[in-house]
Amino acid sequence: MNVDTTIEELEAANPVGPPSESQIDAAWLSIRATLTAPERRRVPWRARRVVAAGILVAALVGVVVFQALPSPDTAPTAASAAPFLRQAARAILTAPTFDQQSSVVPQANQYVYSETEDPSGMLVQQWLSVDGNLPALHRNMSGINGGVLAPGMISNAACTVAQAESESEQTRCVPEAGYLPDLPTNPTALLSYLNQIGFVDTVSSASDPPGQIDNALSMGIMNVMQNCYLLPAQQSALFTLMAQTPGFTIVPQMTDVIGRVGVGVEWSFEGDSGALIFNPTTYALLGYRTWPGPPVLSAPYDGDALLGVSIVNSIPPSQTPPAS
Repeated sequence: MNVDTTIEELEAANPVGPPSESQIDAAWLSIRATLTAPERRRVPWRARRVVAAGILVAALVGVVVFQALPSPDTAPTAASAAPFLRQAARAILTAPTFDQQSSVVPQANQYVYSETEDPSGMLVQQWLSVDGNLPALHRNMSGINGGVLAPGMISNAACTVAQAESESEQTRCVPEAGYLPDLPTNPTALLSYLNQIGFVDTVSSASDPPGQIDNALSMGIMNVMQNCYLLPAQQSALFTLMAQTPGFTIVPQMTDVIGRVGVGVEWSFEGDSGALIFNPTTYALLGYRTWPGPPVLSAPYDGDALLGVSIVNSIPPSQTPPAS
């Protein structure tokens, strides 16, 4: 299902005039059904909401099975995540689902649409213009199944990668672009690029405890994966960069906030902990969680689930921002 196709169908069915704003909003509401995982179930936990830099991979179809992960009953509790991350980096370059994605190049007039869900069932919808030349838009939808729009739409000022690179560290904006064609596929160059555009800061934290670098890198990678349309080689480089960074450990079975079981890549920093959760066969990001202290899987959930990322041709017309 594609929201643009739905709007075209509405226009064809209404020859006397364009579809109403309520019809178009309904079309946007219906697209979320194609982003959510089947057989979703709620995890009955209460949790505090943490505001973090917003993770990924475009929606995948089909499942490719690779080497099985070790059983959680026999695996070391603090085994390095590097083997899993290297496996992900290799698989992304060979899996048919990612090969299909590699031929899709977003156009400048399009948007990258993503949707996340928090422990309360609140949904966050986001539209980033492909090149960052238009303001980024966000809106919340309350309730486990969505459908109730929270008041207002948040608009972030437009910021292209070129603007982020040309401004000083004190005044530069963070790119609001949904597609980063110049994102390097060499891990060393990739880290430098992420620092240059302000997605991570592993330079000033170089003298901090090791976990602080892991935390900075994880939040930056999550931001890229959760908000951007990435080509397979770019995704592979992100996994390789994490694999080359000491301190990440593996949790073979970790459940995200909507009940999907994945593989946790965990780290600790300043006494606290965090984890990114990936699908064990497609390696798509499922979400993240954090803990105020050591990781305890049974603790109240603090984090978000990524429901999907897609390329769309427009935003809801009633929410179109004024020209900047």
